[in-house]
Amino acid sequence: MDKQLILPEGTDATKIVIAPAVRIGDLIYLSGSAGRDPELGRLPGDDIESQARQAMVNLGRVLEAAGSSWDKVVKVNCFLVHAARDFAGWNTVWKEFFPTDPPARTTVGGDIAMEGALIEVELIATV
Repeated sequence: MDKQLILPEGTDATKIVIAPAVRIGDLIYLSGSAGRDPELGRLPGDDIESQARQAMVNLGRVLEAAGSSWDKVVKVNCFLVHAARDFAGWNTVWKEFFPTDPPARTTVGGDIAMEGALIEVELIATV
């Protein structure tokens, strides 16, 4: 099987450092997304809900570009800077995107490379 790079519309392939997603067969592996708003060029706020929602919106654009959707997500890995403090807020946003039949998920605490980011989320989905 050939590896296919997935780029959302408007992404300049010459400026990316990592692939937003890679497709192999019927699986799509989405790179981690922090809550940076690509239109504003910054984080949307300093709270977990706004950053988590933006991270999921960012991932949704990549899912769409890959020909997939939220109902085809099979695994989610989430990294929270303040896991105990922000877990409930993350779950609130999670339920907006997965109100029923949620995928498998792992949530762990840890540092995130983007300054000020509280969350990073990565997905695996099918097409």
